[in-house]
Amino acid sequence: MIDYKFTPKTNLTDAINELYKIIHLLRSVDGCPFDRVQTKEKSLASLLDEAYEYLDEVNKKDIAGQREEIGDVVWNSFFLISMSEENNEFTATEVINEICNKMVSRHEHVFGNKKADNPEEVLTLWGKYKETKEGHKTDFNDFFKKIPTSLPPLETSYEIQKKIKKTGLEFSDVNSIIDKIQEELYEVKDAINSNDKDNTEMEIGDLLFATVNLARFLGYRPNFALNRCNEKIKNRFQTVINLAQERNIELTADNAEVIDTLWEEAKKLHK
Repeated sequence: MIDYKFTPKTNLTDAINELYKIIHLLRSVDGCPFDRVQTKEKSLASLLDEAYEYLDEVNKKDIAGQREEIGDVVWNSFFLISMSEENNEFTATEVINEICNKMVSRHEHVFGNKKADNPEEVLTLWGKYKETKEGHKTDFNDFFKKIPTSLPPLETSYEIQKKIKKTGLEFSDVNSIIDKIQEELYEVKDAINSNDKDNTEMEIGDLLFATVNLARFLGYRPNFALNRCNEKIKNRFQTVINLAQERNIELTADNAEVIDTLWEEAKKLHK
């Protein structure tokens, strides 16, 4: 047993140091058996989970929940950094110094003599800085190599489209993208009617890709949009279940018409 008692800190420096101290205690010989055996690979899932949980709280506009979940993200980030320190790869100080230097360098319009009056001009400056100062020039022999291979497919589509847009290839207006979505939908129907399962899967992929393009063009992140939809459907169907239980209605195919009525009620409650 480790003799330790936490006392809340009153400034950022002490708070971060205390968090790091707790991590080291948990990873020590006398610490937690679970925390001691964690590796970067094992901890990645936790970092992603906590990030998505933070997103949930933001969407719910729950400030207390946001504070808790962003704390979990910070914990997992420092937990990963501590592993690298143990392996003599890099330190927390080096990580923070590097990101500070990067952010100051990339904001030449704030800390230097460059000029940018709107977000679009800032993005243009960043792109130029990355190419000229950081050597992030486009490799046309491997055009998409900067897109992380571990991204979920929806996010990968989004990043592919962003890269393509930088070449100047872009839809002229939103209606042209909607036309493309309708075209892909017709191709899905044709594949289904042809009973070609492999091609049907491919065409559904094309339809999803086109829909991601619509979200990107309009300035939305497709994964955020889909996440909001998922939450809405969950809330609506939970309401259907609650109403069915209150009215002694079984959720079976035999009661499909009644369930449809409950669904319409739920839609009015969760728009």
